[in-house]
Amino acid sequence: MRTRRAIGAASLVLASTAVLAGCADDPKDKAFGGLGDLDDMPSAPSAPSFPSPSGSPGLSSGGYSGGSGSGSDSGGLTGGSSPTPTVSAPPTYNPSAVGEVDGESCDYSRSSGRISYQVKIQNASADQAFRYSFTVRFKVGSSPSSTIATRTVGTSFKTVTVRGGADRTVSVHASYSNNQRFVYSCQVSTASKSPTSS
Repeated sequence: MRTRRAIGAASLVLASTAVLAGCADDPKDKAFGGLGDLDDMPSAPSAPSFPSPSGSPGLSSGGYSGGSGSGSDSGGLTGGSSPTPTVSAPPTYNPSAVGEVDGESCDYSRSSGRISYQVKIQNASADQAFRYSFTVRFKVGSSPSSTIATRTVGTSFKTVTVRGGADRTVSVHASYSNNQRFVYSCQVSTASKSPTSS
């Protein structure tokens, strides 16, 4: 019985092989159509052609000119920098006028009842005119026996323009009347300057 089953199975395998071999003999007869002869087949359609990116406007085929990359730019990205316009900076100067504004003489006139101070302004710049602003403080002693002037009796603020390389003397006054002996003083307390065109 086992021998009969083995022979039957072997016959079935041989029959199946023969059927399958017959299927492969003529592919044109099969339901899916087969491949046919290569000579009878139409040629495959060609794919549409597209322009390359290097020829299209707006696209870059290289790096940035002037940058760290190499290559040329064919489409519109550019690097580098345009020249910066030069702007001349204003001349530098020290706004402090200490050393250029000096008092020359401090006098008291009993007849006019005022203290006068002669202030000399000397422009240290050879070509630039400056507007000088300064304040003079007038002081007297606190008593007839005082030896130091400590009490302020007046201040005067002045603004003077001096051209380059020139000097100018200005008289500044403060009213004060005293028939007794007393001590007095004059002092430039502030002095500054700023450039001017005149």
